[in-house]
Amino acid sequence: MSEPEASRPPSRRAEVVYHLIFLFVLAVGGFVFWYRATYNIFPGQDATLRVHWCERDYENDGYAPQTWRQVTAATPYPVRDVGRYPPLGVPGQELFAAIYPGAQPGSCAVVVYVRTGPDRYQPYALLGGP
Repeated sequence: MSEPEASRPPSRRAEVVYHLIFLFVLAVGGFVFWYRATYNIFPGQDATLRVHWCERDYENDGYAPQTWRQVTAATPYPVRDVGRYPPLGVPGQELFAAIYPGAQPGSCAVVVYVRTGPDRYQPYALLGGP
């Protein structure tokens, strides 16, 4: 007489599948934890009170959104699009910064702006100083 199905040990194939699922869940969880720690939001969210760019953190301390005219009048340097924020934001927001034209590679702006709507740019100031 054969053993009942419930008392059979799991096959080698099922064991491998369980381990692969566990490793996948662990990897996704680790990625979400890293993303949250780096960008101060979960994947898919828009910018909040802090943004992370140029390996630095920037914070909005209640600054009101500005128009493009206000943004460009606030700095003698050209303000340009430097990417999307956050990288996995859906659909993501455009990030702008005024960077000195002769700046060394890796130089960071003191203020960055996230486009929040038509002619609306939210300023974020560098945390910890230049």
